[in-house]
Amino acid sequence: MLHDRPPGFWIAMSLMGMIVGTALGEGIASLLPDTASALKTFFAGGLDLGAGPLRIDLVIIRLAVEEIGLRVNLMSFVGLILVGVLYRWF
Repeated sequence: MLHDRPPGFWIAMSLMGMIVGTALGEGIASLLPDTASALKTFFAGGLDLGAGPLRIDLVIIRLAVEEIGLRVNLMSFVGLILVGVLYRWF
């Protein structure tokens, strides 16, 4: 059953889980009081990766992206596990 899915499906599921987890971590961190800085760092702190600026000029099309970024924190992996559990239920 699991082998019938194409690799793109698994990549999309992984990205969706990481996005949900990161959003969940940021939401929890925003609800915490300012005095709980250690908990805020635990839920919202993470690794920020970025690349930019990217410019492509192909005479008929010009594309400019100022920055492409990726933010991964501990809750990203929790979201990844959550999506995997939900997939097994459905």
